This record gives sequence, C-alpha cells and structure tokens, in this order.
Amino acid sequence: MRKNFIDKLVSLMKSEGMDAVLVCPSEEMNFLLGFSPMMCERFQGFFIKSDGNAFYLCNLLYKGELANHFSGMKIYDWFDGDFMPEAVFKILEKEGLTGKTIGVNSTAPAFNILDIGFKANIKFVNAKPLLEEIRIIKTAEELENLRTSSSIADKAFSEVIKFIKPGLKESDIKDFLCASMIKNGGCNPEGIVATGPNSSYGHYMGSDRVVESHDVVLLDFGCTYNGMYSDISRMVFVGGINTENIKIYEICRRATEAGEAAAFEGAYIPDIDKTSRDIIDNAGYKEYFDHRLGHGIGYMIHEAPDIKASNTRKLEKGMCFSIEPGINIPGKIGMRIEDIVAITDAGTEILNKSTHELIIV
Repeated sequence: MRKNFIDKLVSLMKSEGMDAVLVCPSEEMNFLLGFSPMMCERFQGFFIKSDGNAFYLCNLLYKGELANHFSGMKIYDWFDGDFMPEAVFKILEKEGLTGKTIGVNSTAPAFNILDIGFKANIKFVNAKPLLEEIRIIKTAEELENLRTSSSIADKAFSEVIKFIKPGLKESDIKDFLCASMIKNGGCNPEGIVATGPNSSYGHYMGSDRVVESHDVVLLDFGCTYNGMYSDISRMVFVGGINTENIKIYEICRRATEAGEAAAFEGAYIPDIDKTSRDIIDNAGYKEYFDHRLGHGIGYMIHEAPDIKASNTRKLEKGMCFSIEPGINIPGKIGMRIEDIVAITDAGTEILNKSTHELIIV
C-alpha cells in the first residue's frame, strides 16, 4: 500500500468535501495497493475515508484472494444470494458512510453505483482528478523508469523498421513490436499499427489489412517498465512517398518540435497547444487536427496533465506528458509524430530519442 499517496488523497478529499473515495479494480487501484483483482459485474472496491481509515468491500468469491494480497486490511464481503444494494448498505452504514458524499474512480460501474447510491442515500461524485493529482508530479525514481520505458520503445522502433515490408498484415507488425519490447525488458506491451487509409482513424482497432507498396504505416505503441508507461508514434513509408504526403509529414514534424520547444517549467498549457495547432491550422489542415495535443503519462498511459486549450494550468517540474499533433484525413491518411516530454531539474527533456526524419523502407 502506498501510504504517502493515500495520505495525499485524504488531504485532497477533505478539501473537496468528500467523506470517502471509492477505487474499483483498475490501474488506479494497482497504483495505490500494488494489486488489482479481476473485475466483473459483482460490486467490489477499496474505500478510503476522510479520517484516513480504509477497508475493502467485495463479493465472497474474491475474499480469499484479496485477504492474501491485502494482509491486515479490513475486508467485508457479500454473497451472491444477497440483494447486493441491501448488503452493501449495511456495511456502509456500519462504516458511517450512508448519507455521505463519496468520490469514485474511473472504473466505478454506474449500474452498481446508481443502485447503492439510491439505497444508502449516497451522493457519488467524480474523484478521478484527485487520483490523478496525487501522482502528477513524478519522483526521480519514477522519471528514471519512464526514461527506461521510453528507451525500450525506441529500441523496438529501430528494430521494426527493418521488419516492415509489403505483404505483412498489420497484426504481424504489431506482434513484432510487442515481442521486441518484451525482449528488451518491457512489460504489458500495447500498440496500434494502422496502414494506408486506416492510419486516418485516431485509435484504429483493426489488424487485418496487408501492407502494400507505397503504403503509409502509422505505429503508436509502448510498454511499462517498473509500472511506468512509454508511448511513441512514428510513421514509416513503404517503397516511396508522394509529394502531398511529404508535405503533411513535414507539417506534423514542425508542429511536434514547436510544441516540445514551447513546453518548459511555468509554460501555460493552452499556449503550448496553440503553438502546435497554429502550424497545422495555418497550413490549411485545421479541420483534420481533431484531438488534444497531448496527455500525461506515468502509471497509466493516459493521465494528467492533458495538454489542451481547456487545461488552464502551468507546467510544473516533475510533469511528464506526450506531444503528438496529428493530421487525420478520414478514409485517406493520418500522420502524427509523438514523443514523451518531462519537465526536470535540468529543464525540458525529450524522453524518446527516435529520429523525426522521414523514413522510407
């Protein structure tokens, strides 16, 4: 259990008028407790109260495993034969939480929360920003793990560009990337490989298209190292590239590098977004830059701080985030170049070292 982070969370929940925070199985739970069980329709979660006390509430099916992982923690259970809202109500009443305000994390299932809230007269509110705030500033150790995770992704990119060729499926390339990251010390490898017109779909989920000559290949991938994520996007062009695609690539490259140059301690986040966005807008592709400039990264691949116009805060030392402007022309082509950026004692550090130069294989 990360007591120092839980203490921070308790302080924040008090300032926000919350009587407790509920964390259901998730990356957030794994961050706080070092373990997250399987999640199904049966309600379960970790409750942290504003007095600093905590307990776990779960279905009887999970109690043995949880007791093994969370030695010494108070664990309540309910049985499948029980009426869940009534069983949970009795436990929350015993803990003094009926009629209170409880914050929930990003995975709290609404169908459970609505029933419990009605039965126990609980006001459930969003606690995701609090759970992000307690880890938004990375320690020196966490930053070093982010560097290592990024270097593993860089290594995978250097290897995959020697592998890509016509005739391969998107899934073949993804499998190669994931195997490379594991081979080089990464865990939990993930990736998007989008070829040809599929590259225009922001978070493309397919895998079956076959690479053709003169295709574009978008690679967006990463892994974890000691729990810290990497995330990198690069473009590879197969057999050649036409004039229009050279133009789009160059615009994306300039937008990425300008955004990175604008990211420094004390920088106003909307200004960073505007710096990159203006380059794409002024080049005539405004409608095709259809996403935020970047996202925070750490124990989750997407966490605070978001780099976007509506996030009106300034960068602080210890923040880590992506810069990834893109141009997505639906059904035609998509391009983005993404790096992870850290604000450190020494200044702005670009964690990814892979080249921004145009690559043709």
